[in-house]
Amino acid sequence: MKKPLLSRKVCIAVLIACVAIVGVYKLFFAGAVADSELMRSLITSDAYRAPILDTLVMDGVGAIVFVVMTVYMGYRVLNPLRRPIGKSLLFLLPSLAVAINNFPLIGLATGNAYVTDPIGGVLLVVAYCLAIGMFEEFAFRGLFYLMILDGRRKSTKQIFWTTAASSAVFGFVHLVNLFIGANPGATILQVGYSFLIGGMCAIVLLKTANIWYCVLLHFVYDLGGTILYLGGGVRWDPVTVVITAVLGVAVTVFMVISLLRVKPEDVERLFPEKGSKPEAEIKTE
Repeated sequence: MKKPLLSRKVCIAVLIACVAIVGVYKLFFAGAVADSELMRSLITSDAYRAPILDTLVMDGVGAIVFVVMTVYMGYRVLNPLRRPIGKSLLFLLPSLAVAINNFPLIGLATGNAYVTDPIGGVLLVVAYCLAIGMFEEFAFRGLFYLMILDGRRKSTKQIFWTTAASSAVFGFVHLVNLFIGANPGATILQVGYSFLIGGMCAIVLLKTANIWYCVLLHFVYDLGGTILYLGGGVRWDPVTVVITAVLGVAVTVFMVISLLRVKPEDVERLFPEKGSKPEAEIKTE
């Protein structure tokens, strides 16, 4: 394996700095910031203000840690313009449809769902969802999944079950929400759709070798699911339920077929080669 693009000292320094930032925020600023007049004017709901700010800070600095670790490991998934762009975007479309469908589109269009908080609150939720997307995708797809896949990619069968197992871990991790008071039924549902979203993002990574597409999908999906924190109304009307079910089944079938067509040689481009140049200098297909 080639020499890491970042030294171990740099990685440790970033980790220490991020832990310090989170610690200082939680000890000295979290409560005051959440209860400030500015935050109250942006996010009017007392129930969501503190969790949004806490997650934004912790997942934001956590994302930095895992981006650095992905670079350190030399995984070749960071080039946002990796070719073939057109083919990758075409493959992305079904997954993007799933993510966009998570918005209460019909409710917003008919007025049965609404956003009442100001634009500042919307931008804060956008940042919150982006932090979650970056943190979870770099932690689970950019590092955890690729570390396992690196040793289990000798056959299509190994790739399939490694992808399924890593997605199951991603889903079950969300059980931790039970320990912070989340509704058990809602948490079990979250585990299920997190497994599916995790699998979808893993397959997108395999097919495109571009983790930024995974971040985009995760961000859009979470933004659609949290936008009503800033308002209210009906999320699940009968038409939305039917569309979600049909789209979910269709995209799941498409993704499973796509995964079964992945060959060991197809995933070689995700991993550093012995004596290879940094990713920025690699000519991609």
